[in-house]
Amino acid sequence: MRIAYLEDDMAQAELVTHWLKEAGHNCIHMASGREFMSLLRRDTFDILVLDWEVPDMNGYAVLEEVRASGNRTPVLFATQRDDESSIVGALSQGAVSYTHLTLPTIYSV
Repeated sequence: MRIAYLEDDMAQAELVTHWLKEAGHNCIHMASGREFMSLLRRDTFDILVLDWEVPDMNGYAVLEEVRASGNRTPVLFATQRDDESSIVGALSQGAVSYTHLTLPTIYSV
């Protein structure tokens, strides 16, 4: 499966990317929303995994732009943000899943 992954925390991104690759998936990681959108204009993926809190463009804005462009790729939010309005907003905008992601503070890849 080809996965595009948006995450600005590099340690977390390395860990999740490692897990996905170990599971046999092709995972492309981007750390900014604008870079992520540029990637989506050049390439196609089976699923998009978004963090909510990235510096230049939050995950919700990325999802809005993805859907506005006509891209219907399934979107999964994997984020530490767990308030009801964020979850409802993301699912209403077309995310297929929303996971409250908490990773250990000490881990190794």
